[in-house]
Amino acid sequence: MSTEEYDYDDEEEIAPRPRTMKRSPVEEDVEDEAPAPRAPRAEEPEEDDEDETLSVEAPIHSGWTAGQKVMDSSSDYAQVLKLETNIQIIKFTEDQPYANYRRHWVDRMTAKGPQKRAYTCLETVGKTCPLCSIGDRPQAVSAFNVVLVGDDGQVMLKTWDVGARLFNVLKAYANDPKIGPLSKGYFAVSKTGVKQNTQMNVIPVRENALLEDYDITPPTAAELKAAGKYDASIIQIPKKTDLEEIAQEISEYD
Repeated sequence: MSTEEYDYDDEEEIAPRPRTMKRSPVEEDVEDEAPAPRAPRAEEPEEDDEDETLSVEAPIHSGWTAGQKVMDSSSDYAQVLKLETNIQIIKFTEDQPYANYRRHWVDRMTAKGPQKRAYTCLETVGKTCPLCSIGDRPQAVSAFNVVLVGDDGQVMLKTWDVGARLFNVLKAYANDPKIGPLSKGYFAVSKTGVKQNTQMNVIPVRENALLEDYDITPPTAAELKAAGKYDASIIQIPKKTDLEEIAQEISEYD
């Protein structure tokens, strides 16, 4: 099954969102929690022999997936799943979206020229939105927790933000007794085309087909749990005064 949807992945910059990884259910209070205290450091072994090889609990992995995980871990923002022309294997870690909201895409002038920036619509949180007031129509967004499965079976936590058309595709899969719920199996995802001509391809994949068809060892339940989850607190709510300034700029330009 496939669907067509405007692909915003080609935009070089979008509004970043703070990165949080919480395993608790989504709560109404979206304020960030205080960071967990660091675990005490283990006592270092005595340096009786400088040439002695020290053992480590967590192995150092090789490969592209492990490298990408290290790169992502240095970022302060949520990692967004971006579909590519090549097939990627993903697994939903929950059966429904962790956040549903609306956002505006606004052309903004930057040092690199005009680029689209994303701003959460204030009507999402029950407030009057200055961008809606000038007629700018927001896009509906549903965000899902997924993990991207590498060819070595390692997983990387991603947020998959989808629009209305792709939402309907996923909802149909979720309600299909042979496929759903979403976290039951895996999906092969890819895209073709660009901008308005982009087509998203989402194909269900059974777990026992991962190794045979894609040469991927399925991750364990422990590995999936360790990947973590995002919740609604990662959605940035802009200040109304900031949106008022943007709305005024748009009105003056038009």
